[in-house]
Amino acid sequence: MPNAAGENGKESNQDLSEVSVALSTEDDYRVVVAEECFDWRELTSSGLRDALDSLAEVLWPLADGRKAAFMEPAYDVECRPSVALIDALYSSEGELPRDKRVLLQQLLGKCRRVEPDEADLPQPVRVADGPWREPSWGTAHALSRAAAGRAMSCLLAPYAAEPDWPSGWLTVRRTTEVGHDEVKMHILRLPDDTPGFWRGLLTHENVPADRFFTFVEDAFPRLLFANSLGLHHFKGAYGEILPWLVKLLGALDDHFTRMLAECGGDQKQVVRRFSALGLDISPESPNTKKNAKAWEQRNVDYRDGTYRCEWHGKRLWDRDRVHFSLPIAAHDDRVLIGIFVGHLET
Repeated sequence: MPNAAGENGKESNQDLSEVSVALSTEDDYRVVVAEECFDWRELTSSGLRDALDSLAEVLWPLADGRKAAFMEPAYDVECRPSVALIDALYSSEGELPRDKRVLLQQLLGKCRRVEPDEADLPQPVRVADGPWREPSWGTAHALSRAAAGRAMSCLLAPYAAEPDWPSGWLTVRRTTEVGHDEVKMHILRLPDDTPGFWRGLLTHENVPADRFFTFVEDAFPRLLFANSLGLHHFKGAYGEILPWLVKLLGALDDHFTRMLAECGGDQKQVVRRFSALGLDISPESPNTKKNAKAWEQRNVDYRDGTYRCEWHGKRLWDRDRVHFSLPIAAHDDRVLIGIFVGHLET
C-alpha cells in the first residue's frame, strides 16, 4: 500500500489532466463504502488487524475527496461487541489498534459523507438465485444511484461474509413500491477489482468522447497515454469504437507484458493468445520497417523520450488502429498507447 505521502513507485498519467474534463464536485462519487465493511464483531485481534489492512488497501486509491462516499448511519454500526464505529474511530478504548485507527480516520475523512434519503431506504434484494436480503444503507444508496443510470460500485471488503456476492458487475433484483426491478451494479472487494469497475463505467454510461481520458488512469493503470491521442482520429464513429477500444486497452493492461515474458518474446504466440481473446493485434511487418517514412510515423514523444509504437491492434481489417509500444523499462515496464488512427502508411 502507498505511504502517507501517496507514493506508490509508479508514475501517474498527470499529463492528461490538461485535456481531462473534471467531474462535478457535487455528484461525482462512484464508490459507496457499505456498512458491512465495518463489521468486525467476530474477528480475533489478529483477524481485526488483517481486516483493517484489507480495507485500507482497497480504499486508499479511492479516498481522494471525490471518488468514494459512505453513509452517515455507518457511524452507528456496531463494529465490535457493544462498540459503535464512531467510538472505535475516535476513542482509545474502541479496541482498534492505534495505527490502524488513525489510518482509517484519514481515509474516511477523505470520503464524502452522505445522509440517506427516501430513495435509499433498504428494501430486500437478491442476486441470481441467492436468498433475499435486506441491504445496508450504503448498498441501497449505491443501487439507487445505479437505478438512475449512473455506473456505481459498492465496496464490500473481502472479509464481509454477508452478502456473499462475488466481485465484479452483478445484476441485483430489488424490491420496489410497485414490485421488483433489476439494477446492474459493481461489487468491489479487492484492489484488483478496481480497474474492472472503471472500464465498465466507460461503456455502461457510454461516457462522452471528451470525458474518456478522465477515467483512463484508473481503468488501465499499467498503460501510459500520449498527450497527442484523440478519439476523432479514428475513422469509425465514437459509439462504434468505444466497446472495442475498452476491450483492447483492458487486455493490453492485463496481459500484454506478461504474455511477452511467458512467450519468450515469440510474437506469433502473443498474437495467437490475443486472438483467443477476440482481439486482433500484431507487430509491424518487415515491409513497414523498411519504409523509413512509415516507420517514422510510429515514433511518439512521451515525457522525456521518444518511443516507437511498433505493435498495433485493429478493429477492422482496413481501419481503426491503436498503436502501442513494447514495455518501457524506464516507465516501470508499462506500455505506451501512442497513436489512435484510421490507418497509417505501411
